[in-house]
Amino acid sequence: MPRLLGSLLGLALLITGPGCDAGLAPPDANAFGAIRGVVTYGPLEAWPPADSLQDLRFVAMRFIPRDTSDFLQLNRLVFSPGLDRNVAQDTFLIADVPTGVYVYSGVAQQYSRDWFAWRPLGLYTDTDGLFEVQSAETTVVQLTVNFRSLPPFPPGSTPRP
Repeated sequence: MPRLLGSLLGLALLITGPGCDAGLAPPDANAFGAIRGVVTYGPLEAWPPADSLQDLRFVAMRFIPRDTSDFLQLNRLVFSPGLDRNVAQDTFLIADVPTGVYVYSGVAQQYSRDWFAWRPLGLYTDTDGLFEVQSAETTVVQLTVNFRSLPPFPPGSTPRP
């Protein structure tokens, strides 16, 4: 019986042990913040056609993507609910954002039903595109989408007209 009890206790410690990173201290309940943003669009007559706007969201990444397959790193990015279309300006709020530095962020368009058919329409460029989400705080970002001057994708490639 003592051998069985010891085995069960050892198994319980093995299963729960790796989840503890602060000893006996409770996990930080405020390890999350929020991102609030304002997106300004223009020129309004240059909005993409409706059939090429499957989805539109603000996306903040902790890494610089090399291609759309990098979007599978779901634990290293956050995204807003769908944004409004054919408007001059829109706002969003993303709650429960993991704290840390985000290095590549902007408005992304899904241009076909293919899950990997995403491209940036406008990037956050203030402070060299970097911002930090801090514990229990709301980070505010503002960005502009210029439909006549879209950013290159992947970063570093030739800009798209």
